[in-house]
Amino acid sequence: MNTENLKLQGFCLYPGVYFVGNERVSVHLIKTEAGLVMIDTGYPDMLDVILENIEKVGLSVTDIRAIFHSHGHIDHFGCTQQIVKLSGAKTYISRIDNEILNGTLDLSWARELNYPTLPPFSCDVLIEDGDTFHFGDVSVRCVHTPGHTDGVMSFFITLLDGTVAGMHGGTGTNTLTSDFLRRYGLSFDCRRQYKESVDKLWNEKVDLVLGNHPEQSDTLGKMVRILNGETDVRSREDWCALLKETEGKYQRIMETDPE
Repeated sequence: MNTENLKLQGFCLYPGVYFVGNERVSVHLIKTEAGLVMIDTGYPDMLDVILENIEKVGLSVTDIRAIFHSHGHIDHFGCTQQIVKLSGAKTYISRIDNEILNGTLDLSWARELNYPTLPPFSCDVLIEDGDTFHFGDVSVRCVHTPGHTDGVMSFFITLLDGTVAGMHGGTGTNTLTSDFLRRYGLSFDCRRQYKESVDKLWNEKVDLVLGNHPEQSDTLGKMVRILNGETDVRSREDWCALLKETEGKYQRIMETDPE
């Protein structure tokens, strides 16, 4: 198979787990007995791509029952209101980052990414650290991992066969730069929180990494492997690799951009 110009498209990553985002940002669907659970909703201009990918993998947007947000940046909640209109899904985010969505805090990164500010809204369910939600036999456990934003949530999803799919909710260091923190009058303490969050996640046992951006979990590489006939792309080593990479990001910003 010639994969040189292959682009990310909707595909089944693992039984019951689907990628429906694109090269810019990840969107995942989890199939459960209680309907579909969506993790993040991409940029505001991604709706057509997401809907096309959902159809491509044989699912329907109208079956989405829950939308979880890793954090309150526009590339992760951009299509939420549109998808809620199509599905009636209940929405979830940390209590802290809901203040970005409802307009209390101007920290959505819409300005930095050259997007217009979206109409404010509040999620239906405000998540606290350690909350676990059940959808039939599938569970979603939420772990507060601040740093990238104050309210980042990481998700650990136990599937029907016991496989744990895990997502670090925010590994970016663009919100840890001295320029960004000073511009918005934010505390440099977020850097300490970022590192503490990584330390916290080393205790998690993850079989399948879901990056909230494709490069975090080599999503394209996994798609190619599956298209080439590989039937199981799980690896606990991937989780360790992600955390090591995240620690490296922290070290680099501490060395190159001191307070």
